[in-house]
Amino acid sequence: MGDFENRNREGKIKENTAAAASDEKAGGENPKSGVPLRTYLIMILAGAYVAYLGVSLCQGVMKGAEGSSPGFMVAGVVFIVLGVIFVINGIRGSLKVSKAQKEQANAENAQQAQGAADESTSAAAASSQMKNSTESGKKMSIADRANLVSKLGDAQEDEEEK
Repeated sequence: MGDFENRNREGKIKENTAAAASDEKAGGENPKSGVPLRTYLIMILAGAYVAYLGVSLCQGVMKGAEGSSPGFMVAGVVFIVLGVIFVINGIRGSLKVSKAQKEQANAENAQQAQGAADESTSAAAASSQMKNSTESGKKMSIADRANLVSKLGDAQEDEEEK
């Protein structure tokens, strides 16, 4: 009965684009769907706490605390190992995320610089075209004049933003 809702008039099953998009994001193919930095920081803190608990268990066994057994020593060692693994994975993940953020910021800055350079060259070309047309005595059409004015206006706005 669920397939009936996903069928079109010809009876063929429609592809659910929203579900496909969410599957793609969940699969990790989308670079923006990575694990956030705060998750790695929480992993580091949890790992440190688990390692601390393991050390506490081992110390209790070594001191001969009441109710401690060799099983607690084994559990303490396992806790220490897991805690260290969590801390290492958290540090590695946070370094990856910060590196990716820096690369993304650098790419955006380069893209903005390229766009500004393209706009300044188009404005210079428009002004030179206007000068050439007036010097050569050619008459420009109204559409040509409007295009030149819009290019010059866009260039001036971009210079003001900087």
